[in-house]
Amino acid sequence: MDKNGDLIFDVDEARDIHNTAVAMLKRAVGVDVITTFADVESIDISDKNTTTSTDDLEKVERTVYNAMGVSRNLFNTDGNLSLEKSILDDESTMRNLLLQFNVFFDRIMEKKNTTKKFNFRFVMLETT
Repeated sequence: MDKNGDLIFDVDEARDIHNTAVAMLKRAVGVDVITTFADVESIDISDKNTTTSTDDLEKVERTVYNAMGVSRNLFNTDGNLSLEKSILDDESTMRNLLLQFNVFFDRIMEKKNTTKKFNFRFVMLETT
């Protein structure tokens, strides 16, 4: 853009430059965001917690969870009671996946069973 805020390129040229840049960097490792002709606005994700922490990685982790609006103790626990609750959360999430595997493999076994002499059933224990 020039000093008056007008585009130097016309809209078609800007679109082509943007699409080319996206195509070039589509598979680039470590590139998550690309900006081309647009206003850029910075976002403050600094740690506003009053608790002082000497661990920089912990500050960054807490900041990321706060920016997403998610409790960091959902999967990362700090105490023995929260660890117990976190395990229960993980188990309830994995139970649905386990039951889906059960149905999937049970259907495969039904299709493979060409002799109707035997009945097979696939079962996964929910405690595994």
